[in-house]
Amino acid sequence: MKKKITEKDFKNYVKISKNIVVSGFRWTGTPQLLLRLTKESFEETGFPNKITIVFTSSATDPGLDHLANPDLLNCSFGSYYGSIPKIRALAQKNKIKAYSLPQGQISLLFREIARRSPGLISSIGLNTYVDPLFGGGKINRITKDDVVKRIKIEGIDYLFYKSINIDTAFVRGTQADKNGNISMENEPIKTEFLSMAQAVRTCGGKVFVQVCSAIDTVFKANEIDLPNHLVDGYVVTNDVGRDHRHTNKYVKNNNLLNSIIENVDIKEKNDPDYKLIIAKKALNLINKNSNAIIGQGIPELVGVISRKEGKYFKNLTTFMESGVIGGIPERKPDFGVAFGPSAFLTQDNQFVGFNGGHMDLAVLSFVEFDKLGNINVSYLGEDYFGCGGFIDICHAVKTIIFVGSFTAKNLIVEEKDDKVKIINEGTIKKAVNKVKEITFSPIFHNKMNYDIFIVTERCIFKVVNQKVIIIEIFKGIDLQKDILDQMDFSPDINK
Repeated sequence: MKKKITEKDFKNYVKISKNIVVSGFRWTGTPQLLLRLTKESFEETGFPNKITIVFTSSATDPGLDHLANPDLLNCSFGSYYGSIPKIRALAQKNKIKAYSLPQGQISLLFREIARRSPGLISSIGLNTYVDPLFGGGKINRITKDDVVKRIKIEGIDYLFYKSINIDTAFVRGTQADKNGNISMENEPIKTEFLSMAQAVRTCGGKVFVQVCSAIDTVFKANEIDLPNHLVDGYVVTNDVGRDHRHTNKYVKNNNLLNSIIENVDIKEKNDPDYKLIIAKKALNLINKNSNAIIGQGIPELVGVISRKEGKYFKNLTTFMESGVIGGIPERKPDFGVAFGPSAFLTQDNQFVGFNGGHMDLAVLSFVEFDKLGNINVSYLGEDYFGCGGFIDICHAVKTIIFVGSFTAKNLIVEEKDDKVKIINEGTIKKAVNKVKEITFSPIFHNKMNYDIFIVTERCIFKVVNQKVIIIEIFKGIDLQKDILDQMDFSPDINK
């Protein structure tokens, strides 16, 4: 096969694909062109069809949703479904089989597939919905096959994530040279392109790369990120704005690549008072010399405020599940990139550090929490979002600060003269007897005496020995009316 191929060539090659792995973190790193061409091939010829897709963090806008047809798509292995609403709808309506597994474990599973291992042995996911005792990561009733097993090694419980056969990879790079080597030079995140390509090559499949340019010379060795022996064909996009943007908001922004930034406005973007209260209270719990993982939602605001008060937090290093280290974390819809990053790791290598306990603390959102300190983020009302990197991030971090509003829907809060006032109470309680799905269990952290905090706009809880304890009530808040009456269980109270 020649390395440079046309869009027509690609459509012919992809017709026989059955199990496709796709790179991308939201918009960034997503091979939009290859996904759209796959959809067009199916619509024109009926092939490929009944495929399985494998992804870590969902490629979006529309990204993977190009494939959201039950005749084209048969099964989905991924971590986060919140930003691929069409595929999520197919899964929730039992139109396709679907699994939600931890983002880092899928990322690291590619390495195991690449070296012909039967799977990945890990403790990440124990006592959560990924554990076979609580569903094994299956999203719906038509998903029957067990892809995660509980095993014991020398008397200790682990999860075994089974290897998946993958015959095709869709990867995004920046530029190709005349020999088919690929550079990721201008990609704001690195994804796990190398382990994906190696896994597909081990399975005897083909690797296709979308790039935005090609040169007639050969890269220097140190400029090559994906060598040509792992590339079966690359397609050059003719429309960067449509197919190869840096992010949803930016076609290209060099501030997402360079450690020195220019003309970046650090602001809270008119966030409601309750979010600002939560973010600032969370910052009070952060050691300013920490390595901190920042999640999406209100945690993004924590990252922004820490950079705005840069003199005080100059030694705070932020890490994101996408592999980005340092800088000012960008916010929705471009979560995953940062202005002025200090370094990039591939996503799988970032999760090695997370799983290994290299991080001091994590700031993460919650949807609801229960009387045992379990946290749900995977179900939002009736919509299934999945875990993303949440389970991996929580696993070995020494301090977790969960942030979120105390109630939801129509909540209005005002802060004045350092006092918090509930103007309109939310109609949905988030402190419940039993969470809808366990995305985080405090069992391991309580055994290790790690700190778990739940920060809201009216009080702070700490989870100790699977008990939820109020440790701080903010000025202006009434314990009975504003807290206890809005909970489905009675917490312990630090007198």
